[in-house]
Amino acid sequence: MAIQFEFYKNPQQDEEKEINYHPRVVNFQHVTTQRLAAEIHSATTFGRAEVEAMLMELSRCMGNHLQEGERVHLDGIGYFQVTLQATEPIHSISTRSNKVKIKTVSFQPDKDLKGTFVHAHVHRSKLKPHSESLSEEEIDRRLTTYFATHLVLRRTDMQSLCGFTESMASRQIRRLKALKKLENIGRSTQPIYVPGKGYYER
Repeated sequence: MAIQFEFYKNPQQDEEKEINYHPRVVNFQHVTTQRLAAEIHSATTFGRAEVEAMLMELSRCMGNHLQEGERVHLDGIGYFQVTLQATEPIHSISTRSNKVKIKTVSFQPDKDLKGTFVHAHVHRSKLKPHSESLSEEEIDRRLTTYFATHLVLRRTDMQSLCGFTESMASRQIRRLKALKKLENIGRSTQPIYVPGKGYYER
């Protein structure tokens, strides 16, 4: 097992000429309370329902302390603390408290927890975490080529054709429908698209 990552483009400053990228962990799965409870249950004598109840109660207790501004420490796991942010630039320490809001809960892991992944490996992800960057003209060219040998298009076809994620493929299809370049001849729950009149050489 390894930590999967992909490169993402950095926000580019106006004066920057070279595009830079940063690595980011990608994973399309998340671990639920039920899964953690099952794993703890299999390693202890506690019942699975008991473990789930304890985890939920832990969350409730932590929330109570965090909303009081207290820092919560779980041995072997780490520290949890509320962080704040200003809703607008602050130029005086006499600014009213309504200009401050809760930002998030920050987490600082204990060295015991960090030690569990010291020897972890990182690999380039084989998944497709983000879409190819294609111009509208390039999308049209690919669809023209596609419809030369295919009668209909589905969202999954759009994903494969353009290297898009599911959300990006859906977004592009909605754009093309609004331009009447694509028409849905299927049902709303099971759409099937064909070229609009005068588009993609049909």
